[in-house]
Amino acid sequence: MNQDIGKQYDKDYRTDRSGFLARARWHQSAFRARKLAVPFDDYGNYLQQADAEKGFNFYDDFDIFKAVKDRYPNYSKPLYANMLRSEHIPFNLFIPFMTDYKYAVNVFNVMLNGTIGSIDRIKIEYAPSPSSKYLNDRTSFDACIWYTHVNGKKGVIGVEVKYTEHDYPLKAGSTEEGKIEDRQSIYYKTALHCGLFDPEHFNKLASDRFRQIWRNQLLGERMLIVDPEKYNHFHSLTIYPEGNLHFVEASKDYLQLLISNNLKFLPVTYESFLQACQRFLPDQRFQKWIDYLRERYIVDQLSDD
Repeated sequence: MNQDIGKQYDKDYRTDRSGFLARARWHQSAFRARKLAVPFDDYGNYLQQADAEKGFNFYDDFDIFKAVKDRYPNYSKPLYANMLRSEHIPFNLFIPFMTDYKYAVNVFNVMLNGTIGSIDRIKIEYAPSPSSKYLNDRTSFDACIWYTHVNGKKGVIGVEVKYTEHDYPLKAGSTEEGKIEDRQSIYYKTALHCGLFDPEHFNKLASDRFRQIWRNQLLGERMLIVDPEKYNHFHSLTIYPEGNLHFVEASKDYLQLLISNNLKFLPVTYESFLQACQRFLPDQRFQKWIDYLRERYIVDQLSDD
């Protein structure tokens, strides 16, 4: 039985004038009401705690919710209950690949032009440690994929998953602010060492528009610098909906700030990612997963059945 769509947030258009945020909130509210058939909490895109603790924010197969509980055993409302925020999405997107690495190779080779020989490991929410050896901050990948290149060398794909997010304002007094303002910080030293960026673009790269994309790139490049015996290749992959016009434009503009790309930064939409997943479909179990992802995250693609 369908539930009430629930309360929407009337200030969404102030945050995103394109309307995507409002449409995405309604979409998640409708998915909860029509597909999960459970009541809302606060706003339509929130599960009530009892349902959230049953794992309703996650796809019900591939032990996805078990992986969530193993990593985050204590209840967290943003992760467990908020269907709109992106924290939960990496689990739904990447845990299934851990059951079929051959499938994962086929899918990610679409993005890396066939350079992956094998995928060796996938981890949700990863930052190399100790952080003091790398960027000495809290930068992490939403997912990290370790692979062996066709040339036999090792590589890493650092994944950032977005849904409705836009810019991230720099917090006054934060560790990040200190590193951004100090041109001798590890951020700028890494940016100079890796050779991907013209110093004339540093002000743009450090801006709210690009800073998070840049930091993820810098973390991976720092891994190559610190651990050359372990890693020879790094790729920063950002996945976002094609309706999120901020990331459509920011990704395109960020590419223009790279001296050369050579698969270093890979902007990929949910739509094209799911097309690749469909192309190499192993079986009907994965088909059901893809169908879920389309209905769950592709705004305006929710069926009425």
